Amino acid sequence: MSVLVILAYSFLLGLLHGILPDEHTWPITFSYAVGGASGKAGMKAGVFFSAAFTVQRALLSQISYFALAPLLLKPAVNGVVFTVVGVAMAVAGGILIGRATHPHPHLLGSKDAEFHPTGAALETRVTPIHWTIIHGFIAGFGFEGFSVYINTVAAPAMPSPWLGFLPGLLFGLGTMLVLAIMGVLFGSFLRWARSLTEQQITRIGTETGARTLFYGGLLFIVFGLATIFRWTERIRVDEGYFLIILFMVGIAIPAFIYSYRRAVKERG
Repeated sequence: MSVLVILAYSFLLGLLHGILPDEHTWPITFSYAVGGASGKAGMKAGVFFSAAFTVQRALLSQISYFALAPLLLKPAVNGVVFTVVGVAMAVAGGILIGRATHPHPHLLGSKDAEFHPTGAALETRVTPIHWTIIHGFIAGFGFEGFSVYINTVAAPAMPSPWLGFLPGLLFGLGTMLVLAIMGVLFGSFLRWARSLTEQQITRIGTETGARTLFYGGLLFIVFGLATIFRWTERIRVDEGYFLIILFMVGIAIPAFIYSYRRAVKERG
């Protein structure tokens, strides 16, 4: 294949990487997009995450040009990545849960303030979207089918060492385009329910995002350790898809239902 064809395939695979549920993209994008509780915040979550992911992929693609990819394709590497991603998620989620349960008085008031029964104004804490940059860079070290093509076929086929980063860059940009769209959909999700007030939307989104990050992080840590010690080899399905199913069905959906019911009940 020509260089242009290889780069086109890299971009198209990046699109597929963003569209298909992926253990490194959907959990983070969903958590922060819903936590931002708006389409704009969701788009930022997708772009920030995938921008860091793109930079990291371009670096790995350049490294792969020099035939170092086999060192990164070992199963233990994915296990370490799962674990580190899980720690980052759990720490971020723990901080956000702490903010939600221990709000700080905002004496001067604010347009985003929520009034407590005691009369004090409590500042509404929206999930910090820029944290996704950290997650995106860490998650980029994970390898799956698409990444194998980029790092073992596309990158080494570049005609010059100065172009080794291009397949990874195009792959990341394809992922970025899709995640920006998915982020808008995730972030706008709560606004489809017209019966919810602005305060309820923000609260449900923030609490759901915090819980999915924290408990999702614990899930990633367990899965990462299981991968390192090869316990996941007993699973007869793709490890990544198995993990994303556990995350969405076991954590994301229950977290949303819990936060939704709680907010509606307290509103009466």
